[in-house]
Amino acid sequence: MLFGHHSIDKTVDEHVRDIANLANDSQTLIFLDTNILSYLYKLHEAARREFFAWSDAVLAANRMVVPAWAANEYLARVTSKTLDSYTPKSKEANQATKILDGLFETASLFVDETSLKRIGYSKDRATFITGFRAAIDALAPFTRVFSQDFDSGVIHQQIEAHLSPAILDSDLAALCVRATQEGAGRFEHRLPPGFRDADKLENRLGDLIIWFEILEKSASSAKTFPKVLFISRDEKNDWVYAPKMRMELVQGDRKAVGNSRPEIKLADPRLVTEFRRATGHTNITIASIDTLVEGLSKANSALFAHLAAAIQINIEQLASVLPPANEPEAPINGQPEEAAADAALPPVKAQPEPVDPTAPRLVYEQEALRDREYQADAPTAINEIIRDLQSLNWYTQNPAITRIRAIRQDEFPPSSWFVLGRNIYQTACGNSQKAMEFMAGLESQLRQFPQDTAQHLLAGMLFEVYFNSRGEFRDEVKFSYADKPLSVATNAEFADVLEFINYYLRNQGDRLTFMPGDQARKLIHVVAAPLPIPATDASQTFEGLPFPPTHEIRSVLFDGVELLHESEPKKPNIWSRMLRTAKISPEHIRDQISDELAIPKWAFTIETDPPISTDIDLVMPKGFEIQPRLALQSP
Repeated sequence: MLFGHHSIDKTVDEHVRDIANLANDSQTLIFLDTNILSYLYKLHEAARREFFAWSDAVLAANRMVVPAWAANEYLARVTSKTLDSYTPKSKEANQATKILDGLFETASLFVDETSLKRIGYSKDRATFITGFRAAIDALAPFTRVFSQDFDSGVIHQQIEAHLSPAILDSDLAALCVRATQEGAGRFEHRLPPGFRDADKLENRLGDLIIWFEILEKSASSAKTFPKVLFISRDEKNDWVYAPKMRMELVQGDRKAVGNSRPEIKLADPRLVTEFRRATGHTNITIASIDTLVEGLSKANSALFAHLAAAIQINIEQLASVLPPANEPEAPINGQPEEAAADAALPPVKAQPEPVDPTAPRLVYEQEALRDREYQADAPTAINEIIRDLQSLNWYTQNPAITRIRAIRQDEFPPSSWFVLGRNIYQTACGNSQKAMEFMAGLESQLRQFPQDTAQHLLAGMLFEVYFNSRGEFRDEVKFSYADKPLSVATNAEFADVLEFINYYLRNQGDRLTFMPGDQARKLIHVVAAPLPIPATDASQTFEGLPFPPTHEIRSVLFDGVELLHESEPKKPNIWSRMLRTAKISPEHIRDQISDELAIPKWAFTIETDPPISTDIDLVMPKGFEIQPRLALQSP
């Protein structure tokens, strides 16, 4: 063990999924580093809600731990009134505008007709100067946001409410004495953790104290929690190391490649050995919050969309400064639920289908409809992008989405554009930040392509919603980002796309209550009743809910069909706990019905009885749940 690993027999995708599985394991105790607390101040509200929904679910199973020293370091910011230092303040709100003003002054002095011709600017100097000035002035509404003061008090209250119960009751004074006694010798001999902090003027023993807390808590909890996961914002190089080589899938085969972009990092073998001596086992893993969120997102993308997008800002910045890596080819169109099965199957030879007089005007090759067979090996720009989108790796997927703008006017076969559309959609469903942005602005994005190309892209996206990589109708429709493409498809210029997708859905009427192009509104009628004020503490009455609800749901009708039904007993897991502790509202009910019945959110009308305002918190009746699929069984 002490020799470490030169090569690790894992791909990046396998590694991040292993971290997520470990985090979701009921036998895993999870520790949070101090920098996780500070990172919450960098996240917007929706991303923080997703983090707290996850941490609440873990804490409900008594598996979440905040070391007392981490709380102590955080407390120092509270008592010194410096929590604002955690917030993302700009040094100067109008810094970018001042730089552009300087460029404008320079342009006013030297730009002439000749220099404009060199850059292909077709208009005259006066138009250029006027347009430049207008563009700078147009930035004001966007840069003004950085001039406001971020309310650190609100975030502090959220951290206090959600994570206070997780703080360890450690004897910090005794731990400080132990760290002082042992720290000098450990630092002298470069024994992790924390020896790289030896030259710090203050808190140089902080990592060592946290390590002692991890050892003590893990040892006392070993019977109940024989696995330990330590989550930090940064993978400190005196806690972890990166093997030189790792595995990657290249044309379906496992191949050793350089462990970079990104690196897989493992716990330092010296820490693992010390951990074993204290606890009797070696099941300790150290991972970054980036790795954890990527893994959780792959396991359940809908619950972590905002948090995943926020995490990728760091990933994108790192990817921009790293050298190009080998471009692995994933076996399946970025769809993990199908990858293992498809990789083991031989390609199916495409067979010509009989002529159908009702067939749509848009026609694509069978290897595009069954895109597990699509050959992305050909050295074209569009295939390079498709291969990168298939990588299952945000490091390569985000830049690939950005590169699409460079090929907008290029000519490629319709089937290639169709497959690209499929991959853009599935990459968004995997919470790739740039793909999510592409889908959010889909209408304006498509306008930047020639009309025929836009049709093929949109057709591919809609096909991906309903059909898997074998061209078969999905058991569970992939509906996370379907609202936009279904809306865009109703525009007259995309009539051929609507005809295409409805042709392939023509035999699925018994499995769908909404067909693309439907105009009829779907009615959701929610009936609720006030709950009596409990005599005991409300937070104890509704275990797992951070705030007590005020109303109980009595009925959920979807087009006259009752969806509130007795639930079957299930063993609780992290996903059920997250759903149980999530705030319930009519909009959340709509979203659940939308996802499970494949109906866009814009197609619903919601009625509530009595009228339900935003300050009313709902709860499900005990032993009941909403089962949208009951609507498919109604006559």
